[in-house]
Amino acid sequence: MVQVNVVDIGGSGVSKPTSKPNISFYVYILSFAAVIGGFLFGYDTGIVSSAMLYVPDSSEMRPMNNMWQELIVSMTPGMNKNINNYTKNGNNGCAAIGSLISGPGSDWFGRRYVILSASAIFTVGAGICAGSINKPMLLVGRVFLGIAIGLASMIVPVYVGESSPSHIRGRLITLFQLMITLGLVIANIVGGAFSYIKPDEIGWRLMFGFAAVPAIIQFVCFIFLPESPRWLYEHDRIQESKEVLTKIYSGDSEWIDYELGEIEFTCKQQRGAKAQQSGFVLLRILKTPHVRKALLIGSLLQTFQQLSGINTVMYYTGNIIRSAGVKNKHTTIWISVGTAGVNFLGTFIPMALIERVGRRVLFMASVIGVILSLCAMAVAFLLINKDSPPTYNATMYTSKYHYDGGYKNAKHCWCLPYPDGSNSSVSSSDYSGTGQCNSSAFQKEDPGYEWEDVYCHTRYTVLPIIIMVIYLLCFSAGYAPLPWVMNAEFYPLWARSTCVGIATACNWIFNLIISLTFLSLSQAATKYGTFFIYAGCTVVALVFVYFCVPETKGYSIDEVEQLFMTEGKREEMRKKEERAQKARRDSRREAERKEMAPTYPDIFDMKF
Repeated sequence: MVQVNVVDIGGSGVSKPTSKPNISFYVYILSFAAVIGGFLFGYDTGIVSSAMLYVPDSSEMRPMNNMWQELIVSMTPGMNKNINNYTKNGNNGCAAIGSLISGPGSDWFGRRYVILSASAIFTVGAGICAGSINKPMLLVGRVFLGIAIGLASMIVPVYVGESSPSHIRGRLITLFQLMITLGLVIANIVGGAFSYIKPDEIGWRLMFGFAAVPAIIQFVCFIFLPESPRWLYEHDRIQESKEVLTKIYSGDSEWIDYELGEIEFTCKQQRGAKAQQSGFVLLRILKTPHVRKALLIGSLLQTFQQLSGINTVMYYTGNIIRSAGVKNKHTTIWISVGTAGVNFLGTFIPMALIERVGRRVLFMASVIGVILSLCAMAVAFLLINKDSPPTYNATMYTSKYHYDGGYKNAKHCWCLPYPDGSNSSVSSSDYSGTGQCNSSAFQKEDPGYEWEDVYCHTRYTVLPIIIMVIYLLCFSAGYAPLPWVMNAEFYPLWARSTCVGIATACNWIFNLIISLTFLSLSQAATKYGTFFIYAGCTVVALVFVYFCVPETKGYSIDEVEQLFMTEGKREEMRKKEERAQKARRDSRREAERKEMAPTYPDIFDMKF
């Protein structure tokens, strides 16, 4: 990893002002309107699990078999039928597609139009889901929502990064993650509230439909808000770019000139590179060593974020809560509000510290906390495993449920003594065909057993809930926002949209892989073994961040590109810019000399 002093990589020929810029409230309006896309991202992530508690029981959706539930929730087969195992993030595949197409789309049409498209598609998708009269219609609505999330997750950090002054850029991009977590909180609150309004027929429709409200607000905002100043300059709309910067910097001419100089230098550099390496943007990226390096690092950051198991914890929040003995669906949803709230509050930590301590220190501290939390989670499940009562072999009973194997801490604990020894109650109409849980056993006055399909009573069942809260706090303190922040900063203007789109697609793809493999992995390696595996992956991530990820604090977004160059390449650019500056100075001196030189009438033009 190479650390480069800011003064070594200046490019515009305009000295960087030493004073802090005068920032207007306008930049916060731009950023807040953009990060509504993050709220939509988080809301859809959270609301689908609440809605799918009731969708299968809707009269218009019955019968809904495994295949339909899997398609509607995840767009891929293989998820477990148990409602508490539904992934909250339903449209990973469509979101990956949306993030990939948003790259070239934002280059051609602009960042603003992609945001407008995302909010419009989200509104349409929410409306279709809320008004669905059958399963195919609901599936179409989920596809629309997935594409919109993919568009928003890619374009929002790019737009905010290109419109933000360097000294608050990290904080403003972190707003994107803050709004994701706020969306999760609101989704749980909305899900809990609407679960009391005929949830099987009306409530779940209101849950999906509510997403249209913030989407419409964002759409209306961006009808009046401008395009990114850097995209405008790149497309030769220089005066418009200057007008936007004037509003952002509240008329501070020194900083406006500096930013315009940086953008001008960047555009000249990329046009020169384009002349030497024509062709598709992706091909140019692969042929440009420092951009290729930045893309590899950015994509791995998004990949490692998912390999930390965050979405396993988020998706199985309901399971972890119910493992402590919470049975009521309403109660489970309301407790989920608390855990989502911790995730939300934790995001204020990077907002406060990112511009003070820098990206790398915050990132590594967060990753260390995540590693320790994952190890603690694994130990908790190991203790639960050791303390679980025995379960029967699959050949010893018959039921409509599927047995997942194992004799300890099995997924379904069919027959367990009450911890307090009180009378049992039957919560299912199905009984084991043999053993102590058969129907005849339950007909006894005091069999001392209960029928459970989610959890096993142990002395340690509350531990995963406590550790989950600590894990979410550590994750939200850095590991959650920083891959988004850094990917918005890493790339030159000509490659930014494409590279961020690819890195975002990596996030969604590994999101999907982790959610699809968790159940199989927890059976093959045990649940505690799975969390040890996630901890191992996160240790690799820590080493990767330490050796490969540069610090971007304090650099303008146009300077960051050069952090990935070799020393020789930076020296070459420095000499090239020195020659260009000398040529500009000579040109100015010549113009000044001609302007100040005395003028005499031409004797051949004189009339006598």
